Parts: sequence; structure tokens; C-alpha cells
Amino acid sequence: MVRWSLMGEYLSLLIIGIIFIRYYCYEGSVVFSLKKKIFLGCLLSAAASIFLNILTVLTISNPGCIPLWLGILLNSGYFVVVGGACTLFALFMFLLTLEHVYDRHCMKMACTVLLVLFSLYLLAMVVNLFNGCLFYYDAVEQYQRGPLNRIVFLLPIMQLVFLGYCYIRNRSSVGTSMVYVMWTMPPIVLLLSLFQVFYPDFLLNGTISAFVSLILFLSFQTHTGDRDSLTGIRNRNSFMTELSLRVRSRQHIQILVVSLLSFSDVNLQHGHTLGDAVLYETARYLDQMFPQGHAFRTGNVTFAIMLPWLDDETAHQHLQQVRDRFRSPWVLGEVSCHLHCCIADLCYDGGDATAMEVVEQLEYTLEQAKEERGIVRFDETIRLQMRRKQEIIDIIRRSIQERRFRVWYQPIYCCHDDIFCSAEALLRLNDYEGKPIPPDVFIPLAEETGMIGELTWIVLEEICRLLSSGQVPGLKTVSLNLSMQQLLDPGLADRIQRYLTEYQLSPDCLKVEITERFLLHDALYAKRQLASLAAIGIQIYMDDFGTGYSNLSSVLDYPFAFIKLDRSLVIHVPEDHRAELMLRTLLTLFHSLGKRVVVEGVESKALADYLKHCGSDMIQGFYYAAPMAKEELIAFFSQKNHPENRKMDA
Repeated sequence: MVRWSLMGEYLSLLIIGIIFIRYYCYEGSVVFSLKKKIFLGCLLSAAASIFLNILTVLTISNPGCIPLWLGILLNSGYFVVVGGACTLFALFMFLLTLEHVYDRHCMKMACTVLLVLFSLYLLAMVVNLFNGCLFYYDAVEQYQRGPLNRIVFLLPIMQLVFLGYCYIRNRSSVGTSMVYVMWTMPPIVLLLSLFQVFYPDFLLNGTISAFVSLILFLSFQTHTGDRDSLTGIRNRNSFMTELSLRVRSRQHIQILVVSLLSFSDVNLQHGHTLGDAVLYETARYLDQMFPQGHAFRTGNVTFAIMLPWLDDETAHQHLQQVRDRFRSPWVLGEVSCHLHCCIADLCYDGGDATAMEVVEQLEYTLEQAKEERGIVRFDETIRLQMRRKQEIIDIIRRSIQERRFRVWYQPIYCCHDDIFCSAEALLRLNDYEGKPIPPDVFIPLAEETGMIGELTWIVLEEICRLLSSGQVPGLKTVSLNLSMQQLLDPGLADRIQRYLTEYQLSPDCLKVEITERFLLHDALYAKRQLASLAAIGIQIYMDDFGTGYSNLSSVLDYPFAFIKLDRSLVIHVPEDHRAELMLRTLLTLFHSLGKRVVVEGVESKALADYLKHCGSDMIQGFYYAAPMAKEELIAFFSQKNHPENRKMDA
């Protein structure tokens, strides 16, 4: 009688038990997906097959310890459970292989083949009961292997062959982890199977199951980097991986990006704990909203849904479903809240775009959706806008290298001296066809791409060159707008001082204009930075006072020498009595604080005369002059500041 070694089976049962405990403890609080349920089934069936194998070997080694019919039943059950375990493992690997393939034809074919193979395997078990082709008990009730016993290995071999076929056919859509599995698992299974065939006394059936379980567990179930820690759905890394695989295999997909607006209001009203619960509920709902879709948390309050694209009508229905859901309240216990959102919709048609290009298209579309606070679908118009944006970025980059930027100046009238004594430096840029690019277009792009710093130093050097030349009669100071990037530079004051020293200029000839947005960024740092500029003698304008950021406390807390009133404060003066009263109040207040007031955006003689009459210090606007090139500025100051012209103007 053959004596089989069970050491490998005991060790394999221990390994699978450890994997099961680790898997169950980690995933216990999370709702299982179909894929996770199948893997759990793999572990349980593998453990059951090993346990039955140990039990049958022990009974076979002790003939007569159990009735013959029970021995046949145990052995038959073992063969059935082994076949079931192989089929579940194969099904799980098919799911992983075809996870990023929307065409379900291969998956349906795989399920059909696995079902047919397992059915034939079960038929062989039934036939064995009558002819003992797989195993039988002899006249003295001792277990004997049948002539076709090794046919049991045919089931996993055929399953592996078909898995390999599907893997090769869909190689471009297979994830990295599954590639690793396909390169490591089949050779190990083949070697262990061959060892079992040539050395039948060593039982390695459980060892094969344990190795396969371990490889799959290490490759997939231990990965936490692809999950968002708060919501449990896939994160941005997972989104990029799936998008890359689907684009690489040219699958038609629809991507909906939902960004929550003013979500901080939910946290302020209900607390961060409930805010996190709302995000969790939102993520879970979006993840389960479409049977073939997956949701990803790609940002703090931004989610992406990836779906198969079938046709425009279905894609529109998907968009409508998401929009309609966010029009309804989200109810958590006794709390009900509305979530306002914007949505970017993109359909990829399997074209030549790369995954990164698709992401750029999505990000740009989402930017437009945020601006409109609504829904924006990526189309040809958006594509052209993106192309134009990239063209302008390229023009900015090349123009910095080729020094193509030009500095224009808008004269500023000094009311007390009745002359033009100052100017604001403004940057101008033309494309390579000579067409002007508006500053409100290229400056935000320069800030977005980090090139605004170079532009600031270009302007500063041109200012210093102009002031040191002495070509502009009566020009005493020039003001410079500093970007947030420059204001955050700890070496800002030293660098400005180097330019002034190089051109032998006094610091009081340069004025710096900043908006209050910088003060809101970091109040303590802003105070130190402005103090360092004031320490070298540079006077500071508070720009755009009267816009949404402005408040009087900033005037008191920071060393502003000038307050520049925004056009919105004076546009209705002097017709509107309330606007007139507010202007006079501000002038009185700022003068009492020792500040000088500059009014910008003045476009009429009536307003200019009124501002001079009520005590404004300086006036800037199209009524006096539009921004102009250096040559025009020289001519303008020469004419306007000439004594005879001043008498005529008076």
C-alpha cells in the first residue's frame, strides 16, 4: 500500500488560513465586490480541497476505519471540490485579465468554456462511480488509482491554455499586476504538476492551490495604493492606470468628472465628520450608479466616472442621470443637504490621443465647467480653445527667450502739481502674425505655467532702463504690478535692490502694486515681505481697492503708501449721491491715515474734474491717456508737461 506524505498539505492549509485571516480582517468592514467574493470563494474551496485530501489520505491509510461507501463519497467529493477550486481560480484570473475590457464577449466566452469544462469534469466523476477510471477500491477495500487518474490534471491545463489565449488577445488592456501573474504563475503550476506526476507519493495538490492563492493575494489583494482612504473607491492613480489601459487598447469610453462646488459650506454648517460622511455616500453612490462604470476620487471634492461609450444618446442619458441626482438632496440620517456641482463630460472614440492628452482635455473641460458652474461637454469648440491656449503658452515661452515682450505705460495725472508725474508699467505681447494677445489672456497663462516671474523681471528691467535714461520729462515714478509668485519669493527685496543699484536709481522712483489676494494667502508672511520692501524705500500701492477682496483692516495692518480705488467705486460719481458720499468718505478717511489716493478707470472730463475738486491725489484713466509704447510716452510727457500746454489746459 502506498504511503503519501501530507507535510505539504498541512503547510498549504496553514498558508491559505493566514491569507484568509489577513484578507477577512482587512476587508471585513468593506462591502465585497463580485471579484472579491470570487477570490474568497477560491480560498474557501482551496482550503476545503486540502482538508478533504488530508481526510481521504488518512482513511485510505487505515483501511476499514470507515464504510466503503463513505470512502468512495469522500474521494469523489475531493475530486469535485478540486475541480471547483480550479474553476474558481480560473474565473478569478479571467476577471482580472479582462477587467479593463468593456467588450464582454471574451468574458462571456470564458464563463461558457469554464462551465463546459467543469461539466465534463463532473461527468467524468459520475462515470468513475461505474467503471473506476479515476480511482476504485479493490477486493480488499484498498484505494487504487484508475488508468485515467492523471486526467484530473487536464482540467487546470486546459483552463490555463484558454486563459493564455485571452491574455494574448487582450494584451494591451491587461494591467501590470496581471502581467506579473501570467509570467510567474503558469511556470510554477506546471513545475509542481510535473513533480506530482513523476513523484506521486508527494501530494502537492494543496501546495499548488497555496502558491496560486499567495501569488494572487500578493499581486492584487494587498494593494491599498489604488484606493481612496476616506471613500474606499478607486483613487487618481487607479484612474490613470485604467484610463491608460483603455486608451492603449482604443476602447470607446465616456468619462464624467463631477466637482463639488462650495463644499466647505457643508463642513461649516454640519461639521467635518458629517462632511466626510457626505463624501463617502457620494462616492459610493457614483461607484454603483452604472453597472459597467467605475467611480474614482481624483481630487478632494472631485470624482470621475468611467463608462463604456455606446452611442451619443446613451452618453447623454448617463450625463442626465448624474445631473438629476445632484439636483436632489443627499439625506444622511436626520440631515439633508444639497450638493452643487459642475460636470465635465468627455467621450473618447478610440482615436490617436494618449492618456495624458485625454487627461489634459478633461482638466480643461472641467475648468470651463467651473467657470460656468454647470455642465460642459468636450467638443470641437473646446478642442480649438485648448489648441489656442497651448499656442499662446508656446508664444509666451518663445517670447521670453527672444525678448519679444514690450512694456507700455499708462500716464498718471498728479492733481496737486497739475502735471503728469507717474505711470503704470503694463506688459504687451503680439503673436507671430502681429495680432495683440490681451493681457487678461496671456498673464493668467503665464501665472498658471510658472513663467510669470520671468515676465516680472523683464518689466522691472525695462522700467529701470527708462527711468535711468531721463528721456521722459517730469516722470518721477513708475509703478510695477507684482505677481503672487514674485511676492512669495523671500529674495524679492534684494533682487529689486540689485536692479536699482545697477541702473543707479533711488528706490523712491519705483512703486509696487499688489492686490489684497496676496495678503489673504499668508498674513504674517505678507507683513514681513511688505516690510522688507518698505525698508529699502519702495512705496507700495494697494491695488483694486473696492473689489471683492478689499477691506479697511488691511489698510491699517500693512505699510501701504497709496490706495488705488477701483473703477467700480467711481463709475456712478457724481450722478449717484450715495456713490459720491462713499467716495468723499474714503478720501477723508485715507487722507487722515496719511495715505495718498489714486483713482483709476477715469474716462470722462466730468469725473476727472470732480475728483480733482474733492481732493483725489492722482488720477489714471483713458480720459487722460491709454497705455502707450515708450516712444509715445516720451512725446506725451513732453507735450503735456510743457509749461505753455499746462497753461492752455488750465
